[in-house]
Amino acid sequence: MEKILVTTDQSTNSKAAIRFAIKLAKLRKAELIILHVYHLLKPFTWTEHAFAEYGDSFREKTTEELSSFIAGIYHDIDEPEINHQLALVSNIDVVDGVIDYAGKHNCSYICISTRGAGALTKMFGTHTAKLISSSPVPVLCIPSGYHLKELKHVLYASDMTDYENELKKVVDFARPIHATVEMMHIAYPSEFAFDKELVEATLQKKTDYKVTILNPQRDITNALLQDIDHAVKISKPSVLVLFTHQSRSMFEKLFFPSNAEEYSFYGKIPLLTFNKNKASKS
Repeated sequence: MEKILVTTDQSTNSKAAIRFAIKLAKLRKAELIILHVYHLLKPFTWTEHAFAEYGDSFREKTTEELSSFIAGIYHDIDEPEINHQLALVSNIDVVDGVIDYAGKHNCSYICISTRGAGALTKMFGTHTAKLISSSPVPVLCIPSGYHLKELKHVLYASDMTDYENELKKVVDFARPIHATVEMMHIAYPSEFAFDKELVEATLQKKTDYKVTILNPQRDITNALLQDIDHAVKISKPSVLVLFTHQSRSMFEKLFFPSNAEEYSFYGKIPLLTFNKNKASKS
């Protein structure tokens, strides 16, 4: 059975990702794993036995709190509980804990809430940005203020460098939930125009799924993200899909954040990101 992982720190902000993950797991008939990553510091004066007992007590108490927290979310969305499990993992780094768990348990997607970040936090990384830039598992970033809607339309923003491989992953996400797929390429003035109907027919043949084309023109007076945002307003997708490079140097990551990382800070719709390097090898 497919597994969908959602992270929580039991905060109000994390509820949006859990609500989304519940809906997605139900649509995909997947198992839902709700993960809490924690780290306990051992006081110097404690014995190993005392610390182990404290750890057991902490995990038991946290599991009870987490169960109550999740039950409250189910109550709020008026949905019966689906097949899910609670997982607690000890790791000094939250992102490492999430990625390690997702890899060991063959999770198909990781869901996380995002609430935006200031300039300094953006530069040095939030959990969301770190997941996007390092996770081999696709990441779904859910704005903390997002209100649950029907998942009926997926917009895939493509730079056309590896669109066939990337589109297969987009269709794999959309097909089980019966969502429509639209591929967007923002064209520069110097690019050749293509036959929309011919391209759509070709893509449907290659993917065995209907894919429509959105081909807005690049406005060089805008930042690229402004053009993406304008296209999103036209398309009105349920989910925006971006593929991000993870092979950049630390200098590039600090001073030239990827479009996916930047968009996750102010986007108002769920953002699904894939590792572009991994997609090209599949």
